[in-house]
Amino acid sequence: MRHCIYLLILVLSQIALGQIYDPPPLNPDPMLEGTPVTEGATGGVMPTAEWQINNPALNSVHRFKKPLVAREKTRVAVLGYHNFSETKPVTEMLMRTSELRNQMEAIRQSPYSVISMQEFLEWRFGTRLLPEECILITLDDGWRSVYTDAYPIFKEYGYPFHLFLYTDYVHGEGESMTKDMIREMLNNGASIGSHSHTHPYPSDWNKHREEGEEQYLRFIDEEIGASKERLDSLFGGVNTYCYPGGYNDQVMISRLPGYGYVAAFTVIPGKVTSAEIPYQIHRYMIFGTDASIFTNAMDFRVAEGGTALSTGSQPGTLPKNTPKPSFNVTPLPDSTVGCSIPPITAQLSGIPGLNMSTVRMRVSGFGYVRPNINKTARTLEWTPPCRIYMPNISVHLTWETTDGRKHHAEWSFRVDRAVPVD
Repeated sequence: MRHCIYLLILVLSQIALGQIYDPPPLNPDPMLEGTPVTEGATGGVMPTAEWQINNPALNSVHRFKKPLVAREKTRVAVLGYHNFSETKPVTEMLMRTSELRNQMEAIRQSPYSVISMQEFLEWRFGTRLLPEECILITLDDGWRSVYTDAYPIFKEYGYPFHLFLYTDYVHGEGESMTKDMIREMLNNGASIGSHSHTHPYPSDWNKHREEGEEQYLRFIDEEIGASKERLDSLFGGVNTYCYPGGYNDQVMISRLPGYGYVAAFTVIPGKVTSAEIPYQIHRYMIFGTDASIFTNAMDFRVAEGGTALSTGSQPGTLPKNTPKPSFNVTPLPDSTVGCSIPPITAQLSGIPGLNMSTVRMRVSGFGYVRPNINKTARTLEWTPPCRIYMPNISVHLTWETTDGRKHHAEWSFRVDRAVPVD
């Protein structure tokens, strides 16, 4: 169940939100003062695109590897990390320090630029241009290993990074960081956002919601509002928030601007575009047990539609003329299921010359998955690790036959939160 909390606990689509809370534009970077300006995307001003693209002072040698492009052409992969060790058992939340180094080296060798949170926000709100493909590094909670293991690597590579801290864990005891450790990192490439006060789980939010609106608002004020005030008093201005476990609802989102947050981050994978809902920003949570997530984050070849690969009109859908699979699958194409999705299955025994070792499954929102394959019965089955709240899911299968030909099949189904859980 803990896996479910950190994968996707609650996703509200843009339609479900009903409205987009777009904060006022940030002030441009001081280095841009005195330059030709034009109206920014949210009503402020920004240097003209021509000036930014032609001004070499903006291209930091160690970060901006490619020329600046128009805002709408930029996509950002936001990476989310937790804990590190070279000796402790690897878990979803704890990865090998050496693996982190390998990933940072992969970024160094890539054509992608690592940007700071400030640069990310300036781009999102129309006061900065960036290269076409960028990486933003974030780390949740405040584990001491961020200082002992990750920080030296980030310093070595010259990469800025953003800490999402929950204030009940900023005390220096056990495996948490001290305030002085955090301040040192702030002086060497780090920035800070809030991750709540006590890191409540969905059951905690639900408990307070059931106690009535007044109690629920007090709980939100303490966890989200007061945590910002506490971090402000300790370390300076904080204007970003990260939902613990990704859990959020419209009540939380509607109060974020009043606390002074301009952006909030989820745990749902997907490349961020200039049209991203500022309080529903996608992130790739990099687990110690699954190297494929980092691989997916580094793959900018396919345009993604937020939470899922989109080949239809909405993320996770397919074009209306997509042929149905010629074999039995579940859930049925174009069917509707509840958030507790049953196993996704395919019966491939009717395919002549099928080479089962070549079968691959990809599920929107999760990328490539590892289904249970019965080579004798020629079936495959994959069960989502937790409840899913994305409104559409598409499944994509590929395989080869003994004549060397490649084949594919795909189907999609809908997820309705109102459908009763079995």
